[in-house]
Amino acid sequence: MRREAGRRPEDRRLMAEVDDLRRTDPDVARWWDDHTVRDYASVAKRIAHPEAGLLDFHIEIVTAPHAPDQHLVVYTAEPGSSTARMLPLLASWAAPADTPTGPQDRPRD
Repeated sequence: MRREAGRRPEDRRLMAEVDDLRRTDPDVARWWDDHTVRDYASVAKRIAHPEAGLLDFHIEIVTAPHAPDQHLVVYTAEPGSSTARMLPLLASWAAPADTPTGPQDRPRD
């Protein structure tokens, strides 16, 4: 948000939102006054999938330096975790019916 405010100081709606957040939340005011801007973020996210249950991801977000409106967002799962084990099953649900998804789907002689 700070990056956008710096890039668009004439955006009155954005500036009003920043002012409102700073006024109503002391943490936001403190963070804003810190002046830290990052082109990279790393967060954890838990998704409650209706069929697969809870899925835990690490998310890496990188902003392109010469195209600040473009972001690369990468979701990864801890190797061997229940999320990592569930992803191939979820991918198979999205595969077209006539696409083999594994050895069990290959035609038998």
